[in-house]
Amino acid sequence: MVIVMLASGCSVAVDGTARPAPGATPRYLSGTTIKRVLLGKSALSRIVKQPLTIDPGFPPSFAGPESLQGDRVAWPDDCIGVAVMLQHSAYRHRKVRDVAQETWRPDSTTATVIRVQEAVVDLPTPADAEALFVTFSRQWQRCQGKTVALTGRPFRLKAKVDDVQVAASVLAATTSIELDSPNPLLEDSLPAGRAIGVRDNCLIEVEVDFANTPARPPRQPDEVDASALDIAQVMRDKVDALR
Repeated sequence: MVIVMLASGCSVAVDGTARPAPGATPRYLSGTTIKRVLLGKSALSRIVKQPLTIDPGFPPSFAGPESLQGDRVAWPDDCIGVAVMLQHSAYRHRKVRDVAQETWRPDSTTATVIRVQEAVVDLPTPADAEALFVTFSRQWQRCQGKTVALTGRPFRLKAKVDDVQVAASVLAATTSIELDSPNPLLEDSLPAGRAIGVRDNCLIEVEVDFANTPARPPRQPDEVDASALDIAQVMRDKVDALR
């Protein structure tokens, strides 16, 4: 994987981590400014190579840590944070200040990409964000190949985590979500690409969900494209531009 680092007003260390240039005054994003890190319709549609529109069922949101999802208690293996975005359990004991998120859907019912979710989480300092990113990096690597039960939903679902990739400031993985059923006729899965990035005091989360239909052969985890990673990298660069 080639990770492109485009930093504005930053020096790049040997390990690829962007740091403020010597003598520069640190500026961190906060409040409603983090909403500007989210990509718009044109940028997202270009990355996933199909038209997208805001999903009216999930309107854009800007709120505090109460907008995080799921249980607050830790899961036994912490892999729920790979399979599902913005989990309370993944951010527990962290000083989350604000969360901005948007959900997009395709214009066409025959589209390959059926949902795109993007989010920015504002933490007090870059040190807080970096520490959480390091924690996520270790968790995601431990979750490689594991299957996670997704509770609290109308149907019993499970998600398998594959293809975990870790770099200095971005994580990527693929997940396959399917019904938790012994019936072999219900084995088709919905693949998704996941990515998390870090820049300054912001963590970025992205999920891109792909369709499996009778008209196309089921996608395997290694066939899920890098759209989630591409989106996360562009959002990460926007943090630089907004400082």
